[in-house]
Amino acid sequence: MPQRNRTPWLAVALCALLPLLASGCKELKDAGEELGWIERERTLPPIEETSLASHWIPSDTAVDSAGQARWSERWWQWVARFDAADVPYLDPDGRRCTQHQEQGPVWFLAGTDGNFDAVRSCKVPADRHLFVPLINWVVTAGPPGDAAWSCEQKRAQAARFAEHVISGLVLLDGRPVGEFKRMRVASQDCFSGPGGVSGASDGYWLMLKPLPPGKHQLAIAATFREGPRESMQNFRYELEVEGAAGEVAGAVQ
Repeated sequence: MPQRNRTPWLAVALCALLPLLASGCKELKDAGEELGWIERERTLPPIEETSLASHWIPSDTAVDSAGQARWSERWWQWVARFDAADVPYLDPDGRRCTQHQEQGPVWFLAGTDGNFDAVRSCKVPADRHLFVPLINWVVTAGPPGDAAWSCEQKRAQAARFAEHVISGLVLLDGRPVGEFKRMRVASQDCFSGPGGVSGASDGYWLMLKPLPPGKHQLAIAATFREGPRESMQNFRYELEVEGAAGEVAGAVQ
């Protein structure tokens, strides 16, 4: 496996995914089996591709009158509520999934820092959108000796990172979801990020409409490469969407 490198002086990378649209469904299924996202010999319920597509919301579409750039800022502010040792992108199993979530239309999920593979279990309230970073950076300062970067410099650096994502995949209940080129979200200006420091964010995000009650699997992976630096992401959520008593768990309808 390629070495996972970090860029501590510029950004924090939180990753999830972008689907490989050039691959066929069989190739995607095979890749999912190899990565351990889909059990071999497992038969998934038949799902129409159009029904899966209907749960994904492109990045240029607002949710509850707020653009996804604003939701990405709120996501970082959610992260900032945690102690440094307990940030959700370091969560190994989903134990922090419900912490510091606000009442409202969107439920936040985290990626990783690129240094481990996570399998997380999470109970999600009914009728909540899901917002997950595919691969994302927040830049709050320049390199040592040049820390006083302007907002424009921070935005440019975050954008440069986002332009070096080379591959990715999102599977919802074993099926590919979304269009990579329509998932990119950049903050329109600098905002108060982790530690209360002004920063700029850029990257790729997945916004899903509320899923039907029951159990769902969301699997995400991505690769960033710039010269010799490479970061590989691989994490999975076993989701249980709450619903009315007696409702049967199932895949996306």
